[in-house]
Amino acid sequence: MSSGDLPSATLSMIQQGQDPKELVLQHCKPNCLHWEQKLKRCEAKLRELVNADPEMSCMYPLRDWVTCVEACVQPQIISQLVGAQKGRIW
Repeated sequence: MSSGDLPSATLSMIQQGQDPKELVLQHCKPNCLHWEQKLKRCEAKLRELVNADPEMSCMYPLRDWVTCVEACVQPQIISQLVGAQKGRIW
């Protein structure tokens, strides 16, 4: 699916009562490759060091990657909801 088709597909899914988040996630993940690669490097290093310090984690790289993906996903879904530009919210 091209990025031009995404808004219409998202709107169509919302109108049918379906959650478009999985569709938009697949579209947004490639935009956050830097953070995903950073997370994978951390996980690889953690596997080597887990015996040295069991309290170590990759929480911050994971948070950065999730934040990047969600920053792309949320506006694309919210902008399609009734009330985002005009109209009633409930």
